[in-house]
Amino acid sequence: MSPSALPDPLSWTELLRVFGGLVVVIVVLVAALWLLKRFQTGLRPPGGPMRVLATLSLAPRERLLLVQVGEQQLLLGSSAQGLNCLHVLSTPVELQPPSAGQGLVAALPPSFPDWLRRAVEQRGKARP
Repeated sequence: MSPSALPDPLSWTELLRVFGGLVVVIVVLVAALWLLKRFQTGLRPPGGPMRVLATLSLAPRERLLLVQVGEQQLLLGSSAQGLNCLHVLSTPVELQPPSAGQGLVAALPPSFPDWLRRAVEQRGKARP
């Protein structure tokens, strides 16, 4: 094949072909993520028997978790080495809902999906 028969890599047609291929790859990735999310059933049921009631970060990779399993509450320690049950509470801790005077952090939902849903709803209400 002669050098004159090769297409110019900087021509508009080649740039559009590369850009089109990039768009197709991005569309396929977004569709795969949507399908993965759509068909993930039962991973985290909202009313399941196990819930994380509170977390407290102690260090970048260390935290305390208050977990409720049925009627029992457990204090767990999470670290880079693993998860340890530190204490089984004999009387359950009653958690108070955050009041309006506790600031923005207390008003945020406990998980990212809840936060995202609330942000989208507020953005939809703000538009006329």
